[in-house]
Formats: sequence, C-alpha cells, structure tokens
Amino acid sequence: MAGRITVDAGWLEQYADRIDGTTDDLRRVRDVMKASSLRPESFGEIGRTLGSAQGYTRAAELLNSQLARACDTLDAAAKGLHAVAKQHGHSEEEALQHIKKVDRR
Repeated sequence: MAGRITVDAGWLEQYADRIDGTTDDLRRVRDVMKASSLRPESFGEIGRTLGSAQGYTRAAELLNSQLARACDTLDAAAKGLHAVAKQHGHSEEEALQHIKKVDRR
C-alpha cells in the first residue's frame, strides 16, 4: 500500500472543533482589547506630552488588525477541515453501505 494516504475523518473533525474554539477565544480577546481604550490621562503629564497614549493606541490598532486576520485565517482553516472531514466521512459511509449491500447478496 505504498503511496496511499489515509484520512481519519473523526480526528480532522475534532481538530477543526479545537480550531473553532481557539478562534472564539481570540475573538473574545480582541473584543476586550477594543473595549479597553487608553486616555491621555492614563500616562500622566509626561505621557501626555510624549504622546504615549497615541503610541499605545496605534500599537493596539495594529494588534487588533493582526488578531482579526488570525481569526479569519483560523476560521477558514476550520471550515476547510470540517469540509474535508465531512467528505471523507461521507465517502466512508458510502463504502460501508456498499459493503453491507454486497454482504447481503
């Protein structure tokens, strides 16, 4: 059976579910970060003069956009894995039905 690839549809489905959970966790983190805005007063007079709040705000916006892209990428990966698992699970089910049908003859 050299050169053959086997696919464990159940394992793929479980892994896709884990990715779904991770994506949900990242979205929650992103939402908390969006809700926690910095004010110029957060850094005192020196921070206000140096523009610390603006710098941190820009960094937070960059991180937020990276988290959004990560969520989108993980979501797409999970959907793809769910589709592959479904296809292979369906193929296995069809093969099992054919075997049962032949066995009845």
